[in-house]
Amino acid sequence: MESKDLASVEISKEADVSLEYKDGKLRLTAGYDGKGADVGLYVDIDPDYFLDKLAEAIPGEIDDKVIALLKAAF
Repeated sequence: MESKDLASVEISKEADVSLEYKDGKLRLTAGYDGKGADVGLYVDIDPDYFLDKLAEAIPGEIDDKVIALLKAAF
């Protein structure tokens, strides 16, 4: 099981968001740890699909080359 933390942001004392690369996918996780309840949610995203959609949304060719490098890195 391959896993690498990419980013983590504390929104408040009780809430945080993180991004990691796990099992070949990007995993976005949001968590809430309050006094009366704890909640967590994650979404797995296929990096190739996401980067292809990003390349379609940005006009021009320079970004396509940068995105191709990112896809190769994943």
